[in-house]
Amino acid sequence: MRYLTLSDEERQEMLRALGFSSQEELMREAVGNVPFMKVPKIPFLSESDLYDHILSLVSQNAWNLKIFAGGGAYDVYTPSVVNHILLRNEFYTAYTPYQPEVSQGTLQVMYEFQSLMAHLSAMEVSNSSMYDGGTALAEAVLMAFRLKKKYKVLLPKSLNPLYRRVIRTYLPDFAEVSEYDFTSSGEVDIPHLISLVDDRTAAVVVQSPNYFGILENLRSISSAVKERNVLLLTHYDPVAVAITVPPGEVGADIGTAEGQVLGLPLGFGGPYVGIMVSWKRYIRQMPGRIVAETTDNRGRRGFVTTLQAREQHIRRAKATSNICTNNQLVALAVAVYTVLLGREGLIKRAKTTFSKTQYFLENLPKHYEPAFKGVHFREVTVKTPMPAAKVMEALVEEGFLVGPVVKDLGENYLLMAFTDRYSKEDIDALLKVLSRI
Repeated sequence: MRYLTLSDEERQEMLRALGFSSQEELMREAVGNVPFMKVPKIPFLSESDLYDHILSLVSQNAWNLKIFAGGGAYDVYTPSVVNHILLRNEFYTAYTPYQPEVSQGTLQVMYEFQSLMAHLSAMEVSNSSMYDGGTALAEAVLMAFRLKKKYKVLLPKSLNPLYRRVIRTYLPDFAEVSEYDFTSSGEVDIPHLISLVDDRTAAVVVQSPNYFGILENLRSISSAVKERNVLLLTHYDPVAVAITVPPGEVGADIGTAEGQVLGLPLGFGGPYVGIMVSWKRYIRQMPGRIVAETTDNRGRRGFVTTLQAREQHIRRAKATSNICTNNQLVALAVAVYTVLLGREGLIKRAKTTFSKTQYFLENLPKHYEPAFKGVHFREVTVKTPMPAAKVMEALVEEGFLVGPVVKDLGENYLLMAFTDRYSKEDIDALLKVLSRI
């Protein structure tokens, strides 16, 4: 999409409507007081002149940052074949099947995406995608409320804080949210969790690996939760489950994930794709679209939208969601990536991610230490010898982007993430700079 410039008067009018006096003030409210943030002045120009001006600004960018930042979005490699398939006009011009029976190609892609996600999670059914991981988890909580006819949910304090905010935004006023602690190892404090379960509790949420990067003991959590007759909602990493226990094998009732790690670029926060998986017995309470395979009156294989349980199709009181579309184009990219790697490729990708995480932990310079002693995957929360924001600023000057600051733990805790994108030499360079700071 091309950028169309605004006049200074139009900018000021927009800023006044938002309650800000300047663009810098708006950016500070959006991303915080980031010391290295510079807001370029873009003059009122013709389109061709504006294009040249933007290129000149890009050429002045002194940073080509290696991104070791985490917190829910990661710098992963996107194979060129993904965009080659994605940008075929039969897909990117017709990815919302409002007349599904004449959109067989799109429906088949949705079916394949569902099959892949169900297989990865070891569960029976998947819908054909949600907006992103946070909204998928929030929708899973609402689904649990409908299933149990109870309206209390337990969230771990080790859950991504953005997800916690999304869930609280989604929930009705009468819903109750309680948060349970983690131990010194960074894992769920199971006794504290169990002490909060009562007869009003519908579901328990657990994230593995959690926000700190620690893999949870899902079997122990599941066993404790199931004894109390509440639903278990697991938010998982779709790469990690290639070498760890998937949610279906521990008896999770609903699984959710962010599909961005399956080959999607960072894209300034989106669009991403949420994954939701569950069991056939719960399928009528799943939000979003569900596509199924069938045969026509001549015996030919075909695909149909089996369930679209939203208010445009059924009575509002019976709707399971107000989601009015799906991220099908992004889901297609995830499906292409997953098929391209295959089972062995995903296992290799997961092992590579795990080994890079361990390498970083084993070579942390003195004065730095992991915040927790549990088993890490992809992310590490590091205790820094000075305020973490200062470490972030210094690393940017050296060409590395890390973070965010884990404010729930304090100002001296920093998150770092490791993917297939960067090599051992890049990690060595990061460690060398850390040792100098």
